[in-house]
Amino acid sequence: MDNKEEKSEKEILEDFIVNNLELEKLEEIIDKFNIFTALDIINYEIRHSTFLSWLMDPTENHGLKDYFLKIFLKKVALKASSLEVEGVTVFDIDAWDLDDVEVLKEWKNVDIIIKYDKQKFVCVIENKIYSKEHSNQLQRYKEIIKKEFPSYKKLFVYLTAEGDIPSESDYIPLSYSEIASLIEHLIKNKEDKISSEILTFISHYNDMLRRYIMKDSEVQELCKKIYQKHKKALDLIFEYKPDKLLEIHEILIEIIKNDSDMIMDDSSKSYIRFIPKSLDFMPKKGEGWTKSKRILLFEFQNYKEGLSLNLIIGPGAKEVREKLYDKAQENTSLFNKSKRKLTPQWFTIYKKSFLKAKDSEDKDVEEIKKTLEKRFEEFKKTDLPKIEEKIKELKTQIKENDVHDVHGV
Repeated sequence: MDNKEEKSEKEILEDFIVNNLELEKLEEIIDKFNIFTALDIINYEIRHSTFLSWLMDPTENHGLKDYFLKIFLKKVALKASSLEVEGVTVFDIDAWDLDDVEVLKEWKNVDIIIKYDKQKFVCVIENKIYSKEHSNQLQRYKEIIKKEFPSYKKLFVYLTAEGDIPSESDYIPLSYSEIASLIEHLIKNKEDKISSEILTFISHYNDMLRRYIMKDSEVQELCKKIYQKHKKALDLIFEYKPDKLLEIHEILIEIIKNDSDMIMDDSSKSYIRFIPKSLDFMPKKGEGWTKSKRILLFEFQNYKEGLSLNLIIGPGAKEVREKLYDKAQENTSLFNKSKRKLTPQWFTIYKKSFLKAKDSEDKDVEEIKKTLEKRFEEFKKTDLPKIEEKIKELKTQIKENDVHDVHGV
């Protein structure tokens, strides 16, 4: 290739160093002092649990009493109500004096437990930053709590960076974005009532969440822009490319967006949602899932353990969910995850493994891309037409005017 068309390695590196506004912005963020980044605890779940349990505990020295605990529990109760999960109401929590609440860490390996004996109430929080639930954790913790507190009202929370769907339907998904919003509410309403040291401490934690943990955080977005703009330079500088999961995410986004038969929905590094145009006839009556309010979506679940494709009935209009569930029950050999009772939140009716961890080890982006493109095309030729055929049988049964709210009222 002509040298005029192909830049030398030196020129590539010069472009990276000179006039790199994104890199300058990233350096500004990194150079700004933050207590939590200085202590290198960003990725340690137990440290996040320690901070949150401190903030929730009315007896701690932050001077907030039960303020944060109350707004947190109200948030969870409101989400529980929208997802038809029984527990306590916002009105119950608003009326409670929570000064006698116990906040326990790592009790029987559960990350955080909020125990209120006076009202016979317990809230369980399982906290995940970048790891995934394993060994039936959520089920085991639920059984422990039911055994230890049989007569208590209960709320189970699954707290993750991006609000991942829990494997157990009793758990309420909560994201760190929602935690950050609660902390910002706290700062706005209590900044003149707590000490400057406590305010700085809480503010630093929230800044750290905004920069590093949350979906589409400032640091993540800047890193993506820098890598996309200066890929050749960074490949020369670093021995290893950026996070493998992010690479897989970007490949899948490209595959789906370039497929004229597919419609993209919400996505993050750990999940990529879409629906074939042929199945996008469902009334958009979903609740508490995606902004599109779709009830039925395919979802790539992208974790270190591997990549799988799932077809999920999300929370929403009862009539639609039950018709989808009944159709899956009629074809359990195809809808291979439907041999269970329909849950009121997320219900997976189909699952297919796309990549195991070993499939992407020591593979470059192009190799992974070719593998995913091939397997997606195989899926489109094999299982997808069968799934489309069965779901489309519901087209005449499901009408927009026949569907009411999420409770089927």
